[in-house]
Amino acid sequence: MREEAFSGVGGRGIFRRTEVLPLQGPMDLPVVLFLLWGLLLDLLSGAVGGILYRMHEEQPPSTLIGSLAADQGLPDTGHLYKLEVGAPYLRVDGKTGDIFTTEIPIDRETLKDCRNKGKPCFLEFEVSVTDLIQNQSPRLIEGRIEVQDINDNTPQFPSPVLTLSVPENTHVGALFSIPLATDKDTERNGVADYTLTAGPEAVALFGLQVAEDRGEKLPQLIVLGSLDRERKDSYDLTIKAVDGGNPPRYSSALLRVVIADANDNAPQFEKSSYEAEVAENSPVGHSVLQLPHRRVTFSTANPVQDQQDSSQQSYYDSGLEESETPSSKSSSGPRIGPLALPEDHYERTTPDGSIGEMEHPETGRQFRLLLHLV
Repeated sequence: MREEAFSGVGGRGIFRRTEVLPLQGPMDLPVVLFLLWGLLLDLLSGAVGGILYRMHEEQPPSTLIGSLAADQGLPDTGHLYKLEVGAPYLRVDGKTGDIFTTEIPIDRETLKDCRNKGKPCFLEFEVSVTDLIQNQSPRLIEGRIEVQDINDNTPQFPSPVLTLSVPENTHVGALFSIPLATDKDTERNGVADYTLTAGPEAVALFGLQVAEDRGEKLPQLIVLGSLDRERKDSYDLTIKAVDGGNPPRYSSALLRVVIADANDNAPQFEKSSYEAEVAENSPVGHSVLQLPHRRVTFSTANPVQDQQDSSQQSYYDSGLEESETPSSKSSSGPRIGPLALPEDHYERTTPDGSIGEMEHPETGRQFRLLLHLV
């Protein structure tokens, strides 16, 4: 048995021709079986991977991929070629065995077997060859086309506007993950870098750090300065994703950084004391006093009583419950109610009213409320 290896036209294909020589003298049966088994493996190997072509994706119609007649060492005439597997992306010239692209472009990103970016992409084909002169049965030629990537896709962010929430008490140096841009191209032509553009108010407060995990770029917003929601509650920046193609492709998105409120400011009253009048027959829930910022309203939570007996004084405390809306069904909101004696931070007053103090539970800020019964 003798083997010869040949290269296809332009190095586009490789095939083997194997000849079986007559036996020279007696030979044991095991030796014959061993040679036949090796020949069978060689033929199977040549059928599966004997022809390999390479081409870039998105080639125009009628682009020549390879010539089976030349690569297989067959005559230019006397054979009929027919495409068995490979449509609709490929067509074969029936006389020459030349393989061409069709009107349907070969897009690497849409081929079902090419969705793994880390592996080569192959398009398999099968062509039957019939010898018209010797009138033999068709011979099946199998091969693969490696579809190579081109930079035909632009990185895309999940939304044109990306929103990040950053608490105002965030420490300098803290990192916040930015939504990734995706690119359908392979790693070489995929997302290669990110850049961040900030205005004059944000350039000293925010920066960009690009980490890497298993070859994937991970953009992160880094806090460079102290934030104060009461001074500015949001910042608009521009994030840009750039791929590794030549020339590179890129896209941008608006990165809106919203400063989340933190409980870093105590309640402030405009005056240290307030004075109001309330009728002795005022019903429960009757509005007594509303502060200027219109967020806190005080009303009576129990019937108002005017005790003329000097031994029984009426006191009313004021306090904020969870709801700041007095009309809320789930809470009575701000209230004024009877206060049991004695209370250290309340003062005794004349029978026609009472003076109360409301204290913030954390900061100890107080105000005085003087009620007059009328």
